[in-house]
Amino acid sequence: MTAPLGDRWRLTLAALLVAGCVASVCAVFPDSYLLLIAALIAVPAFFVMAAWRPEAFLVGCVFMPQWKSVWPLDRFGGVADLTVVMLLGLFVGVLWRSLRHVSRLERDNFSQLFRGQWRVLSSYILFCAVVLASYTYTSAPNYGGVKLVRFLMIGSLFLFAGIILIRNENEFRRTSLLFVAAACITALQMIFHLQHRSLIAETDITRIGAGWLLGMSILLLLAYPIVRSPRYKLVFVFIALPLLTAGLIASAARGPFVSLVLTLPLTVLWFSKHRISAGWIGVSALLITSCLGSYVYLRQLDPGKYSSKLSEMVMLSQGDSTSGSGGKRLTFYSQTLAAIPDHFWLGQGIGSWSVFYSGRDMRYYPHNLFLETTFEEGVLGQILLLLFLCLLAAGTHKMLIATEFHYGVLAGLLAYCVSVSMFSGDLDDNRILWLWAGITIAICRNAYLQRRRLGLVRLYVRDQERPVHGTGSRQSVFAHSHALKG
Repeated sequence: MTAPLGDRWRLTLAALLVAGCVASVCAVFPDSYLLLIAALIAVPAFFVMAAWRPEAFLVGCVFMPQWKSVWPLDRFGGVADLTVVMLLGLFVGVLWRSLRHVSRLERDNFSQLFRGQWRVLSSYILFCAVVLASYTYTSAPNYGGVKLVRFLMIGSLFLFAGIILIRNENEFRRTSLLFVAAACITALQMIFHLQHRSLIAETDITRIGAGWLLGMSILLLLAYPIVRSPRYKLVFVFIALPLLTAGLIASAARGPFVSLVLTLPLTVLWFSKHRISAGWIGVSALLITSCLGSYVYLRQLDPGKYSSKLSEMVMLSQGDSTSGSGGKRLTFYSQTLAAIPDHFWLGQGIGSWSVFYSGRDMRYYPHNLFLETTFEEGVLGQILLLLFLCLLAAGTHKMLIATEFHYGVLAGLLAYCVSVSMFSGDLDDNRILWLWAGITIAICRNAYLQRRRLGLVRLYVRDQERPVHGTGSRQSVFAHSHALKG
């Protein structure tokens, strides 16, 4: 009798949802039948996807800023901001998953999702509190307010979404596969756009955000078994790696490229403990060939831009001064370091660097997350940020040992995000760091719970092998068995 009643309730709720969507669309757009039909399809699909595969919205939030201005998604610009739609879907998915854990519809309760991770989460919350408090004395209330709201709402949503949505390896593998697939689409879009750009002569080809994402995708592709079958994984690598590499070169972003050069060998050989074999030699040769071939081909589409960026990198490596963006950032760094002692402990407030350097309350930042945090939130904010990263690194180290370095790619992704944050972006732009931090915390939680279960099993087996004398031993065995069931 219980199952039919449950089916009736599900059918009733679905009918009410569809009826509500139809009524809302008819009330707002009474004369648009095509829009009504689209809403009948899109709105239920939106909620079904948010409840069934919320990780799709997680990946969509990351990549939609790179897609929404490109055909065919640019057609929807006048209807709604697609990034906001992705964020709304992610919020609905996180809320639905949280309610299922709170109501015990899932095996673990809600607090189980944070088990063993309260220290690192507390450090993040304290850092958020310091950033929030710095708004009270900032000299840039407009830019500081926007950055504060976006950091607290979007950055924190990314962090907690990673913790709540990634509960096992299947969900992590599915998210990684979606991430790499979305990166391949982004790479294709960037290459085609660069080819088309040679005809319309736009001003700049640099796309730092896309370069960040493509570098992360290369790390995921090479350092984690996204595809279970080794044979199919090798095929996938040989198809996707040249495309992702060409997209990274097309982005003309030096920070992501340098960060990838630094973190990829470290991730593959140290964090993931891969052995050098004939297959890895072939993959390395393919990566180097793809880089050189992509540079030679894409450089023809804008020889001035690529030549200037490469020559500036060479000059900076030799210690020479330049007038390009790299040289300007060195000026940012030196002036910021000189001004930090003026407000040493609490800083000058979120967003205040723009007023300090340009004299205007606008979106302007020193292109270095740690210098930005120290200048705007003071040494106190920097200590809390470093505490969060150090606790996260310590937990990741324990997790890698417990999982035999199976998730070494997470350590590489965190190192990559931190490295990229040293070259560009502000506190809001580096939200992808909070995303991978949340996913890493989720995997660390799983490793912690697994170690705890194994410890309880050992205690139970040891008590079973020990001769039982008296009631106390029986109670001990009962307690361990009860803990295992819990």
